[in-house]
Amino acid sequence: MLENLLTKQYLMPWILLFTAALGIFIWRFLGVVLSNKIEKDSNFSKWINAVAYAMTTGLMLRIIFFPTGALASTELFERLLAFIIGILAFLCFPKKPILGLIIGIITFAALIFYKLYF
Repeated sequence: MLENLLTKQYLMPWILLFTAALGIFIWRFLGVVLSNKIEKDSNFSKWINAVAYAMTTGLMLRIIFFPTGALASTELFERLLAFIIGILAFLCFPKKPILGLIIGIITFAALIFYKLYF
């Protein structure tokens, strides 16, 4: 039965989406169940937090320095400047972190627009 599903090309995106969602939600469910059993200030909790920050930082640096797809056609300077301005905005408005994201996106869009039309 699984072979029949995998040979139908129109179902493949849905199968992949379901599999990815299942993988994500299993870990989220386990996090909710186990969160009461882990102390907030324990070494294990600090280690998990450090690993999460390291993975996020690694992903951001990979996107900036080794982009793929449409982002690969942009200059490193444009990606780096938008990232730095977004981080500075994030640090200036610590109670509204979404502003850092929005300002970074607007900066990147403005740099691309300027490059294309001026």
